Amino acid sequence: MKELNEELTAKMHSEFTVSKETEIKLKAGSMWSVAGFDCDEATMKRWCKAYGITISQALKYKDYWSKLSEK
Repeated sequence: MKELNEELTAKMHSEFTVSKETEIKLKAGSMWSVAGFDCDEATMKRWCKAYGITISQALKYKDYWSKLSEK
């Protein structure tokens, strides 16, 4: 019975994980929401550092989040 409980616990926890790329995408969205899509480079660098992503990662998702925010 203990093995079954451990298996179920592992299965339940795995349902709450996201891929590394999804995590980056969500962090980029948060970064753009506070920095603004028209922020200067210094502001973008500061917020990227705060969210633990690179500038290139943030820029990769800029259009995605910008279009989504227009809806």
